[in-house]
Amino acid sequence: MARERLEAAGLSDRCGLMAGDFFEDVPSGGDIYLLKKVIHDWQDKEARSILDRCRAAMSSSGRLLLAEMVVPEDSQPSEANWLDLLMLVYSGGQERTAAEYRNLLASAGFALMRIMPTTANISIIEARPA
Repeated sequence: MARERLEAAGLSDRCGLMAGDFFEDVPSGGDIYLLKKVIHDWQDKEARSILDRCRAAMSSSGRLLLAEMVVPEDSQPSEANWLDLLMLVYSGGQERTAAEYRNLLASAGFALMRIMPTTANISIIEARPA
């Protein structure tokens, strides 16, 4: 369905689709790697493995964008806190604070550049190779 939509929008010459397993390999040479609601599905070990594959695939000028919820650092109730509990129960994953993302990204060779809130319930976490 994605291929059909790209073709209908006249974008098929600018984009490519590729199936794969991000635990094994990630296509190399991209300028930007975007993972939307992927990292929260996994505990740190598996999340780091995915990020390691992304880092190995990109050049030193590449960027990584994660579209994820960010748990507030304070103890105020938030939707992210509830989803954190649900992720633990359903998939063993977890939502993370900004500090937890910074540490996770650093462990895979990235530097967290900024976290941009959106009008949706997710933020865009921008990282670059360290």
